[in-house]
Amino acid sequence: MIDDSRLRLADDLAIAPDGRIFFSEATTRYEMHDWPVDCLESRGNGRIICYDPNKGTTRTVIKNLVFPNGICMAHDDQSFFFAETWACRISRYYYDGPKAVQVETVIPDLPGYPDNINRASDGTFWLAIVGVRTPSLDLAMQMPGFRKRMARRIAPDEWLFPNINTGCIVRFDENGKILETLWDR
Repeated sequence: MIDDSRLRLADDLAIAPDGRIFFSEATTRYEMHDWPVDCLESRGNGRIICYDPNKGTTRTVIKNLVFPNGICMAHDDQSFFFAETWACRISRYYYDGPKAVQVETVIPDLPGYPDNINRASDGTFWLAIVGVRTPSLDLAMQMPGFRKRMARRIAPDEWLFPNINTGCIVRFDENGKILETLWDR
């Protein structure tokens, strides 16, 4: 139990050099099988939590995230990168150092929905994109009333969904510069 709530959808984790474990909870409202509802809502139901085994404490370090998914330690031993799937962006959180508790968006407006992030052997990072954005869903995301009516009036299998039929892998550097993309249709 964290912050008087149970975990619903813990997703990914990264371990800091001092042993602290940072992990993402994609949504605090829905179970795994209800991810499309979280997508349509896109309210910032997710968070990143820190478990400190040295102190035996667990606390939320970032809240109101839009389906935080992948998380990966940066090479500076003071920060980590994390993906917000429905927001289509990669951000960096500084847990130590002069920028402690700051969040910076490093890759805004991705062409698809980011998932896991992993360190590459050359000091860069690999990011999985689980599907590409579509104009219809992008437009629907700007219209909360439309999404609410859609969810109430039509069957879930007829809702607008993210296009998860096309995948991509993106290699980026510490500053968020995209170095390479590999697409799979």
